[in-house]
This record gives sequence, structure tokens and C-alpha cells, in this order.
Amino acid sequence: MTDTVTVEVAQGTLRGRKTNSKCGGTIYRFQGVPYAKPPVGPLRFKDAQPMEPWSGVRDALREGNYCSQLDLQTKQLGGSEDCLYLNIYSPQLPKSGSDDLRLPVMVWIHGGGYVCGSGDAIYYGADYLVDQGVLVVTINYRLGIFGFLCLNDPVAPGNAGLKDQVAALRWVQKNIAKFGGDPNNVTIFGESAGGASVHMHMLSPMSKGLFCRAIAQSGAAFNPWGFERHPREAAFRVGAALGFSGDQPEELVEFLRGVDHMTLVQAALNHGLSQENKERILVFAFVPTLEMEAEGVERFLPGSPLELLESGIYQDVPYMTGVTNVEGLVAWQFADFNKPETMTRIENDFAKIILPDVRLPVNYSKKDQAVSKLRHYFLKDKPFSEETLPGFIDMCSDLWFAEQVHITVKKMAQLAKAPLYYYQFSFDGSFNGFKILTKIKSSGACHGDELGYLFNPEIMDMDTIANPPAVLTRSRMLKLWTNFAKTGNPTPEGDPLLPVMWEPHTAANPCYLEINEELSMKKHMFKERMQFWEEFYRNI
Repeated sequence: MTDTVTVEVAQGTLRGRKTNSKCGGTIYRFQGVPYAKPPVGPLRFKDAQPMEPWSGVRDALREGNYCSQLDLQTKQLGGSEDCLYLNIYSPQLPKSGSDDLRLPVMVWIHGGGYVCGSGDAIYYGADYLVDQGVLVVTINYRLGIFGFLCLNDPVAPGNAGLKDQVAALRWVQKNIAKFGGDPNNVTIFGESAGGASVHMHMLSPMSKGLFCRAIAQSGAAFNPWGFERHPREAAFRVGAALGFSGDQPEELVEFLRGVDHMTLVQAALNHGLSQENKERILVFAFVPTLEMEAEGVERFLPGSPLELLESGIYQDVPYMTGVTNVEGLVAWQFADFNKPETMTRIENDFAKIILPDVRLPVNYSKKDQAVSKLRHYFLKDKPFSEETLPGFIDMCSDLWFAEQVHITVKKMAQLAKAPLYYYQFSFDGSFNGFKILTKIKSSGACHGDELGYLFNPEIMDMDTIANPPAVLTRSRMLKLWTNFAKTGNPTPEGDPLLPVMWEPHTAANPCYLEINEELSMKKHMFKERMQFWEEFYRNI
């Protein structure tokens, strides 16, 4: 079934499609909806500008461009600077002339290290979520140097990609009622860089009032790969590699605006990182950063994320966050541990590879002692090898994801009044999409593996690999996430599919929900490892 339908938004009329979902329900799809002007030409690197009205009926029948990038999965360059589009999937439209349907809204922010990815159905088909009675919006935002060039100057203040997300959320507030959504019941959710973005929206004054609940999957605002403290240097390194020899921000921006977008993507990847950072496994040059204060410039991050959290400057709304049980398996995407030369390099350059991800004080003088403690705890004082690889993967899990999420949960449990829900996804089944795509053979749930239980990615047909445990886990995940979006409570009473009550995490009750073949409440996630990190940093 495919019929076209029209909806009137602030900028004009959109034509979408009425279709069947994978489960036989109805989905109204409006794809490739522009929420801001194309950030091209003189608008490259500038904050998102409001979309101008159009005349006539604009087709929203297929997805818009995804943002210029090098796909980390396929290693292919692609995309366009004209990429500020969103997709809307609704189970129902309001009656003509009415906007009182008021469905819960879930806005998805994709991951990809702030350098790749999109909100497109190739990865994030929303059929299963929409069949639960929620309206889903997926968004694109500028990536890499286009979204995160920062010169500590009003000409390029930084965080344009995060401000794109704000622009999309503002668009949702103004227009989503026309699609049956409730602007007063918006949940933002995302994974990896998307999860870190969600956490940053909790801390940003620009995002205040744009959502009422948040879900951050495998991401926190102070993940080491997701925050850059020296963005100006990265920008000038790229400029120099492309032939720029000046030292003024205005001149550099003008120069970079004249570079072809694919050339700029490649140059940012090749030359953005400092020499010492190039040794790291998971690192990107152009990511969120602290913004300078300047007259007439909106600041997304007026302070460092940790400072904002500790000072209590954040939106106190119901918050769900968690990790997979073996996040660090994502390292296989960046380092082939089957190659002897990889093992040799990590052993020989262990300190260079690991220490930049450790929160050491500037000019810390006891780096050898820090390395020794890490090797003792995670590698048992043995050389890096196939035998010690599991311990190394656990260390990567903590350094890149789990320890920062743990800190977030611990601090919010002390400060927040709204309920806080903490989870660990440890189910290893046939929909663990990241492991399938990367052909990782190790057991456990890898970074990103929970996504196959929330979305139906077009990149692979889940129905061909379905089995009963995976289907049951998917049904439970969908219920937990959409229950939270609807009411703020992931386990309301009376649902036989969810036999466990998910208790909020508090300082007095540091609990979490383990999502495996069964659902179970547990306490003190990764207890010994988190105790190690607390003692490690306390001694530093």
C-alpha cells in the first residue's frame, strides 16, 4: 500500500507517503524534510539558518542527502554539504485542520564518532518503534570539519553540528503537531556519538525546553573521543596541509570555504590529528569542544561538560543510560588483532596508544607508574598478546565508554531529582548488528549491538536471521524504550512481556537492569573495574 498524503508545516506543504510497516501496521513517512537552509557556500561552518518558505507542494518521498564523510564501515567517501534533513515516521495523522492527536515523539540522533553516519533507514528503519504507537523523527547533522571546525573566534565558534541538532529540535517543536506528535512529550535518544550528544543536550542552555526525556546509549558528554580541547590547532594543521600559510582565523575560514568538500573530508582525516594522537585507536580531530563567549553568538557548551554536570547546570528530566557488556570489541573496526604486526605495535607503543584516553593532569610526571598500573590490572603484567586481548578489550570498554557513563550516573544520582534508569545490554543474539557487519567472532554484546533490537536496518534483512530469543529480546527492548518515551517509566505494571520492575538508580540503590535472555535487576555494574578506576584517579 502506497498513497501520498500532504501536511502543512510552517514553511509550506509537504507530500509524504502512507505505507505498510514491516509488521503490517500503517506508517506515514515524510522523508528528506529540510529543517534549515543548506549550509553551503558562505554558510559553510556557520550556525544553521532557518529554512525559508517554499511555494507549492514539496515532495518528502525519499531521504535527503547524508552529510559529507568517509564511511568508517565501507571506507568510501560520499555525502553532501546540503544535508540538514530529517525524516518523520508517524502511525497516524491528525484529522484535517486539527493538531490534537498528541502522540509521544522520539527524536533519534545517530552515532558515528561525529564523523560519519546518518539518520537514514539503511541503518535506522523505524517500523518496529512506530508500531508501538510513537512518532519517530531521525535527523542528519553536519559531521567532521563541517560540523565541528572551531577557531575560538566568532568566525568559527564551534559545535555547528550540535547546533544543527538544536535547529532540528526547534523545528520539531514548531511543526510536529501537524504529523500527530506532541511537542510537549519529546524524548531524544541516541547511541555512541548520538548518546554523547543526548547527554550534551542535557547540559546545553540552547536545548532547554526542547525535550522532556532523554536516552543516552553508550555515550556520555565526556567520552575521550568526543571532546577536543585544542580545536584551533587542528584547523590550522588542515589548512597548512592544503596550502594555507596565514595565521588569521578569518583568512583560514575563507580559504577552507574554497576547498572541495570531499577534499576537505580527506584532509581533515589525514591531517587534523596531532602527531601524538595519531597513535590512538579511537580518535577523531573534529568533535565537540568548549566554545568561547562572544557577543551575538549562541553557545552550545558554555563550560566543560564535567564542570556543567558537577555544578548542577543541566536539565533535570527522566534519563535512561547504559552500555553493552563488551563495548571495547568495537576496537576490531580500527585495529585487526589477527595480524601479528598489530599485536607488536600495541605492545611496543602501549603508552602512546592508551594514555591520551586516560584523564591525566597536564604535564603529569608519573606516566610510567600509570601505565604500570593499567598493565598490572588489565594485562596481569603480561605482554600484549592473544591471551591478554580480553583484558585489553575490557580496558578499551572502560576508557572509551563505560567509565564515563558510570561517572555520569554516579553524579546524577547525587544531584538529580528526576528518575534515572541504568542498564547493561549483554544479549548476544542474531540481531547484534555491529558484530554481524564487522564479522567479530568474540562473545558478548559489542558497542552498537543493541541497535538491531530497536531498528530494522535496510542494510540487512533481520527476518532472515531471526530466532525466538532475538525476537523476544527485540519485543522487550521496544517496549522498554517506548514505555519510557510515553510515560517516563519503562516498566509500568501489568505487562507480561516485562516481568521485572526496572527500579530507578539512586545513590542508596545503585542498581541497573541487565538485558539478556532474561531481564534482571542487579547492583554495582562492573563493580571491581569501576573501583579500580576510582582508586586509580584518586591516586593521580
